[in-house]
Amino acid sequence: MLPSLIRPARLLPGDVVRVVAPSGPVFADAFAAGLAVLAARYDVRYDPAILDNKHGYLAAPDDQRRSALIAALEDRQARALFMGRGGYGLLRIAARLDSNRFRRNAKPMVGFSDGTVLLAAAAVAGVVSIHGPVVSQLGRLPDEDRLALFALLESTEPRTLLTNLEALRQGSARGPLVGGNLEVFSRLLGTPLLPDLEGAILFFEDVGERPYRIDRLLTHFELAGVFSAVAGVVVGELVACDEPADARVSSPPVMDVVRERLSRLSVPVALGAPFGHGRRNVALPYGATVVLDAQAGTLTALEAAVS
Repeated sequence: MLPSLIRPARLLPGDVVRVVAPSGPVFADAFAAGLAVLAARYDVRYDPAILDNKHGYLAAPDDQRRSALIAALEDRQARALFMGRGGYGLLRIAARLDSNRFRRNAKPMVGFSDGTVLLAAAAVAGVVSIHGPVVSQLGRLPDEDRLALFALLESTEPRTLLTNLEALRQGSARGPLVGGNLEVFSRLLGTPLLPDLEGAILFFEDVGERPYRIDRLLTHFELAGVFSAVAGVVVGELVACDEPADARVSSPPVMDVVRERLSRLSVPVALGAPFGHGRRNVALPYGATVVLDAQAGTLTALEAAVS
């Protein structure tokens, strides 16, 4: 199982928070909209250089992104760390992040997508983080998702995280919540960045992966022993993952592929969770102990993300 977890101290409105771009470049308009949401509640600080997109699909050179991330982690004034955007880039620097730094400077880290790498690394180090919206996504999310994020950051009370889930496989299970973006998480297999999956509740989402690639990813998980290790599975949004109508090869809808691949599992499986790259992205406490009740359609945290 995961090591004994550290739950970072909770935030209060007005606290200092840091925004970093350890992956891809941020887009100015979306970033500004999300920044306005965040700044209405916290004292937001960031280096304007993250808006300087001159490094292709990376926000900055590896050493610069790594240094900025370390500086944010070690900033004693900052009570939380938010990713500006996902994209790609964390895998290039994650192996050079001292895991002790996560524990020594434990603070809530919020991100998803490519941020899966950062959240998984924190879980390996024994620190709860938050799978939730990046700043560039905050401006277009409904108020209920923003409030769910703030509740995870500020409340020490356990809570029901998700409701109205669809049961693909009945049953209930309890374990630490790990996972994230399906494609990104798959790249952690065989590396020191992969959290212990034994008895865990695996959750995943994705964007832009065609049905056959989702099939390949899930089959890879099966062959790698992921599904024989975990205690339950929660499937979020799979955005823009269906094959285009004009594709040369016909394909079943992506959710048909998911149902076929996961219906064979012997653990509870729930579908339809509102998190990911779509219109919704409900924040989840990464690494915290949760209970998945597929029949009731709920995912409930047994401990808060913060203390």
